[in-house]
Amino acid sequence: MKKNKGISLIVLVITIIVIIILAGAVILSLANNNPIESANEATFKTNVAEYNSELAMAIANEYLQDNSFDSATFDAGVWDGTGNGTGTIKEYITSMSEVDAAKYEIQSSKLVYVGSDQTEIDMLVDLGIESGSITPPVVIELGVNVIATENATVNGQAATYSNPIIPTGFKAINDGAIWPTDWNEGLVIEDTSGNQFVWVPVNETDVTYTKWCTTNIPYTNAPDDELPDEVTSELSQITTYGGFYIGRYEAGNSSNVLVSKKNMAVWNYINYTNSKEKAELMYNTAEMKSGILTGTQWDTAMKWIQNSGISVINSTTWGNHSNSVNPANVAGYGGLQITGYSEYWKVNNIYDLAGNAWEWSNEKYSTYDYIIRGGVYGSSGSAGPVACRGNNSSTFTHESVSFRVVLYIL
Repeated sequence: MKKNKGISLIVLVITIIVIIILAGAVILSLANNNPIESANEATFKTNVAEYNSELAMAIANEYLQDNSFDSATFDAGVWDGTGNGTGTIKEYITSMSEVDAAKYEIQSSKLVYVGSDQTEIDMLVDLGIESGSITPPVVIELGVNVIATENATVNGQAATYSNPIIPTGFKAINDGAIWPTDWNEGLVIEDTSGNQFVWVPVNETDVTYTKWCTTNIPYTNAPDDELPDEVTSELSQITTYGGFYIGRYEAGNSSNVLVSKKNMAVWNYINYTNSKEKAELMYNTAEMKSGILTGTQWDTAMKWIQNSGISVINSTTWGNHSNSVNPANVAGYGGLQITGYSEYWKVNNIYDLAGNAWEWSNEKYSTYDYIIRGGVYGSSGSAGPVACRGNNSSTFTHESVSFRVVLYIL
């Protein structure tokens, strides 16, 4: 009689163990070679390669338009999804998705990731893409008339064009505009010595950070002069804070000390080189630098003023010109006056932009000439308005030429 042959208990146990081991290996293999994850990674890296390719084309185009183009100063920040992307990464890499445009910047002609997704950061390492970050939002609540011991905002919320940053050593003051409600009306900050500056908001929709005004003299291919030491890009604080501060007053001379205060003698009879030097020495700390206005900063301020419903191509009604007209018939128009001389010569809380004295900018007209802005007391507000562009040799000095200080918050 035959005995039935079957699998022994020991063999069965061994077989089950082998199956479990094999199943584990298969599962581990699938986990390590997840086709969905692999596809996502491939798509991600393909997109980045395309962005880099488009950026290279944009840089090449910049060189074609201006042979003095400096790639080290080519920067563009993230896009917030509004407007046409002018001044942001979306202007140069148009194929970039809206989601990605909020995660990348152009820094010194390089594509830099500023997002926070660690998986994406790890993938970008293989592509040689640097990982950076936008300056963390300011969360210190300062209030008004309190000197900031570090960069802060009045309400403690993140700094934006509508919630201006208050730099270290300054306080926010309610002088014609209330913080931060009247963010578009010319908010004023003041340092411990009484120097005052006004916030110019740049939201990149209504006010874009760009040159645009060619009244009287067109732009040339001459490269702008250098920015203050350690300021690598004039666009960086726009990307980080959404605006910039300019002197509330023309440069004042207080016993040979540069000030931005009311009722001071205008610092004139000063050439371009000395104006630039004086302006850059006013603030020179690890947190902030100062300088004279660039052509882009002046044009941006003009756009902001224009958006307020005030003409910048005919400033007869609000500037110190030879043909000034105003309700109070201010005595003294058509001649050089002290800083902040008349409330009628003020716009968005800034005094004497229109007329009074010409103001040097760091924009070159040619090898030896620089652009001056704002018009002058001796010309009409229509022929030489606030948006006017003139030019003079860097060595030129005259009663009618001064300058104004701009701040760079680092």
